[in-house]
Formats: sequence, C-alpha cells, structure tokens
Amino acid sequence: MSRIELLSPTIANQIAAGEVVERPASVVKELVENALDAGATKVRIEVSHGGLSRIVVTDDGAGMDETDARMCFERHATSKLSHFEDLQRLSTFGFRGEALPSIASVAKVKLVTRLRGASEGVEVTIFGGMTPIVAPAGAAEGTSITIDDLFYNVPARRKFAKSQGAEAAQVGEVVLLAALSRPDVSFTLVRDQRLAREYLRSSGRKDRVASVFDEPLELNVGERNNMRFEAYLSAPERARSGATALYFFVNGRPVRDRSLARAVAQAYGSVLEPGRYPLGAVYLELPPEFVDINVHPQKAEVRFAQGRSVADALSRELNHSLGKVFSLPAFGGNTSDRFQTKLQEPSSYAVLHEGDERSHVSPAIAMLAEPAQLRFSNERNAPDLDFPKSEMGSSLDSPHGSPQKQTPRRVGFYANLRFVGQVRAMFLVCEGEDGVYILDQHAAAERVTFHRLKTSYGARTVATQQLLIPEVVTVSTHEASLIDELHDSILQMGLDVTRMGDTGVAVRAVPKVLERVPPERLVRDLLAEVDYAAKRPFSDAVDLVLATMACHGSIRAGDIVHPDEVTALLLSLDQVDFAGHCPHGRPVVTRMAFDELERKVGR
Repeated sequence: MSRIELLSPTIANQIAAGEVVERPASVVKELVENALDAGATKVRIEVSHGGLSRIVVTDDGAGMDETDARMCFERHATSKLSHFEDLQRLSTFGFRGEALPSIASVAKVKLVTRLRGASEGVEVTIFGGMTPIVAPAGAAEGTSITIDDLFYNVPARRKFAKSQGAEAAQVGEVVLLAALSRPDVSFTLVRDQRLAREYLRSSGRKDRVASVFDEPLELNVGERNNMRFEAYLSAPERARSGATALYFFVNGRPVRDRSLARAVAQAYGSVLEPGRYPLGAVYLELPPEFVDINVHPQKAEVRFAQGRSVADALSRELNHSLGKVFSLPAFGGNTSDRFQTKLQEPSSYAVLHEGDERSHVSPAIAMLAEPAQLRFSNERNAPDLDFPKSEMGSSLDSPHGSPQKQTPRRVGFYANLRFVGQVRAMFLVCEGEDGVYILDQHAAAERVTFHRLKTSYGARTVATQQLLIPEVVTVSTHEASLIDELHDSILQMGLDVTRMGDTGVAVRAVPKVLERVPPERLVRDLLAEVDYAAKRPFSDAVDLVLATMACHGSIRAGDIVHPDEVTALLLSLDQVDFAGHCPHGRPVVTRMAFDELERKVGR
C-alpha cells in the first residue's frame, strides 16, 4: 500500500483551481471582485479569444505594497477576515484567499500594482504556480493583472472549454452582474481589442438597471422582518422561459437561487404561465448573520437561516407591489405617474339603453352607485357579470334624465376614459386625455371576474348556484382520486363536486357567475389545471384554476356590449389589482397617442 503524504502546494492549488477556476468567466469574476473589494471606481476588463488566450483586469483601487503583492499568491492568504466569527459579518466579495493562487497554478500571471500614495509600483510574475518573480515597476495607482494561456499546463481542462463566442458571452454575463451589483462603479469590457460593453457610473440601482433592461418596473417593496426588498422587473408579456434573465443580489452579492426565482414568478400570480419568469433584478438586504455565503466554491449561492420565510416574504411583498403597478397600463414614462389620479368635475355623457332610450350617467355617480349589470344582446353563452352593490343603491338615472349635481371626487384611470364605440364586437374604443385607448373586452372583463372570484375564494364567500339535477361526469381513476383529495378546496371555489364510483363525479353546484357554463367543461378544465400543476401544492395552482373559471364567466369576443355596460366595466377595472393584464398575462389595453395619430394622418 502507498504511504499517505502531504500534497505539494502546486498540486493542492491545481486541485483548488478545479473548483474555483471553471472557465475564463470564473477568472474574470474573481479578479473583478478583488478590484471592487479594493475600492475601485473604474474597472476595465480585456479578453482575447474568449479569455483563453489573455485576460487583463485593471482597476484604480487601493493597490498593494511589495509585501501584499507577494502574499496575495499564497493559498488562504487574505485581508478580508482573521477569525471564524468574521464570516458572520463579511461585507466583501472575497474572503477565502484561494482565487489568485488557484489562477496562478493554471496560467501565466503578471501582476502590476502601486499602493495609493507610493512613489513606485511592484511587478509580480508567476507561471504555473512556480516561485514568483518580484521586481519594482512603474505603474499607475491601482492594480492590473494579466492572465495568459489559461489552462496551458492542464490540457485536459482546456478541452472542456466552449467556443470562443460562448466563453466571451459568459465573461459578458459576469461583467453585467458586477455592473448591476455596483452602480457606483464604471465597467468597461473589451473583446479582442474592440469595445463590447460599457457601464458608466450611475446615480443608483434604478439608472443602472434601466441601462440594461428596457423600461423596467421600479418596485420599492419595503421591509419585512429585518429584510429589505427592492426590485426592477418586466411586464408579464416580456417574460421568458427559464430564469436566465432574472438576477438576484443578496447584500450586494450576485447569487443563483431557485426558491427566490419561484417566489418572484408566484408573485405575478396567473399572469405568468408556469415555467416563465420576468426579466430584471431583485435586491435583498439582510443582516449578515442571517446569510451563509460560504456554501459554494464560486460563492454563486448562499444559504439563508430562514430560507422559506425569505421566499414567502419576497413573494407577498412583490405581489402587493405588482398588483398596484399592473393596475394601470405601461406606455413608457415614469412608473410613478401610474399611481396618480385626477380631481375633476363629473362629466356626463350619453348612454344607450335598450329600446334606444337615452339618459346621462356621471362616472363619479356610477363609481359610488351600483354599476349596471353587463348584458348581451346576443346572449351567446355570455353570463351576466354582477358587480358588487353599493350601499347607496342605483342612481344611474336621475328623475329628469340628467345627472344631479355632484361634488368633485377622485376618478381613477379607467373611469377617466370616455367610451366611443365597439369595434368588431371585440374591442372597446375609448378617448383619454393623451390619446385613444383600445381595450380588449374579453381580457378586461376576465380580469374583473378573476378578481371577484379570487377575493370571494379568499373570504370563502363564493356565491353558488345549485343544480336542479346533478350532472355526472366520467373521469379517469386518477382524476376521481384528485377530486376526493381536494374536495374541500374545490368546494371553496364554488364547485360542489363529489366522487361517484371509480370513474365518475357528480356536479351539484357551480359558482353563480359561471351558471351558464356547462358543468362538465368546468370540471374538465379544473382537472386539467390541477394535473398540470401536480408538482406544486394545490394552493399554488388556485390562481390558474380561477383564471380558467374567469375566462368562462366573462364577456367574449363577438358579444355586443352596451355603453352602460362599458361604464360599469371601466369603473370596476379601477378597483382591481393587475388591471392592466388579464389573468393569463395578456394586456388589457393599448394606446395610440394623439401626436402619433396626427403624424399618421399627416397633420
């Protein structure tokens, strides 16, 4: 048997390099983080052939004297901590002292640095982990590190490298993460002697994120249990499959965390399809003792002391903020403008009732009064959409055919629109102060119905309609067992469905708002959604089920809608969250500004 011997420092460093230095992007990450820890305000990154031939990282940080320049290539030599307890209070990116010796063991490295205020600099050259060569050198304040021929002495590792383009893209991702993490620092990326990206110093996270993403939504979601959340996210229609463009930063450190990504997606509710995630950046600030950063070789992951609580709090706070932001459509400009309402006199306009009779309706009165039910002249599977009654009762029609004098009141975005007409029995054309607004009538009504169903579901007050004769639906054995297992939760939705034998279920009651929808269709859609989300708790699938139910119970394309019905719909949209999107994520409204319209007609 062979004897146990200590590994030489060179071999030990090469083994460590297998974890720390996975590819050129790993080298760039470690060097950029060292620059930031040194207090740099400008960082320049140059790569050739994807970083496999050369990587140069230059910063204007504090620099090093000759002693530190020598020591930084010793394994586990670091200025970031001296006691184990320091791990609980770290505010720096690096702390292990493994990066530079690991890189030096698999590449040719030259470090040129000058301590701030020093008269001259120092140059350290080290090839493949051999003894470093140290000499004085002329240099600017700060540090420049050149990495040549990465993996030149471990050809097996070099074979696993991707194409130069793929490696260069990964380097770009590292620089992007650093830029999002530190908006107060300027970053320049040069690829093969050509400027690839430049992130100039920004006044804050908002401006830096805006330079990366087009019109991100600013969500200052506040604090909860010693945790502070700040997010900049895209609208649902820009979501992508997978969370590759959703970035997380914990105490300024970029991390990957699936539970946080799921929490963000769930905060959008049904407007995001399962498996799709928004674009953007989410920043979490927690006390350092609540986060363990020493759980991943490349420090790309962290562990929370109360991981479930962090994810749940993030999802709840984001849902609350998103509901407000998406209550109004995004057409550019400052997102804070979306929350503004207007103080105006109630304006009356003609509303056509059945029988061609005309009366006048004040939006201000209608907001307080009982909105008219949505009626349909063709009655094709279109149910009445009842809106909650006001304590004031109905005051839509005054005794003399004109509105009574009302005091000015706050009017919401949708109530401030003036209905012009219906197009193709599908779109509602309205006039606003700044342009023409076109609403998808089905998407708008679907959002209102969904809000009512979800609110009633949460309060366990879904109004039901008993069937005179229970309808029996044939299902599979698996589906019948699901009905058994989820009976109480399904009943809370207003569907009274009980199992009958091995392959049958009986529908005894349906939600009142869906009383005209065939019960069998409701059951089959319910089972489809539940089965689709089988890997998640039923509570996570509730929004999807309610969204499907709302789709059945809303105005559809082809339904003729009367002006008083449109008034009721507009008023109701002002009262719901996520009013800018239907429950499935489609935009409710689009706009053509008056100046754009004038350009199109040559005015």
